[in-house]
Amino acid sequence: MIVDSKTLLVDSGYFFALFNPRDRYHADACEKQDWLEILSVVIPWPVLYETINTRFVRRPETVARFESLIRLPDTVLLDDAPYRLDAYENTFAQVTPSHNAMSLVDFVIRAILEDKNVRIDAMLTFNLRDFGGICSEQEVELL
Repeated sequence: MIVDSKTLLVDSGYFFALFNPRDRYHADACEKQDWLEILSVVIPWPVLYETINTRFVRRPETVARFESLIRLPDTVLLDDAPYRLDAYENTFAQVTPSHNAMSLVDFVIRAILEDKNVRIDAMLTFNLRDFGGICSEQEVELL
């Protein structure tokens, strides 16, 4: 089990579940919310773009709650510039009828997980299809 001083990467799917009571993972996301306050948190900018969408900003109380989480002292908003171009190219290269398509954001997250210069010890996501394998390869604990 993970302990403090570890670094946690958070996927937008986790935030969708946390802030939407009708999401099938909502209860699980609420149970895991304490990790955001206990661990050092890494949130890539594309996760912010996906999370803070038009529907999201129409709920001021939700925006305030999200802002309080991302402004915690041990939270880092990670610049995705080093990963963008490769992720962009990979997104278009993988679009074939026989391939399991992933979003641009998911490719950026995968690149971060593969980057030996970025310490990621654990990840909050419900997208095991796209991240389960890479997390296992990189010895990143799925919470």
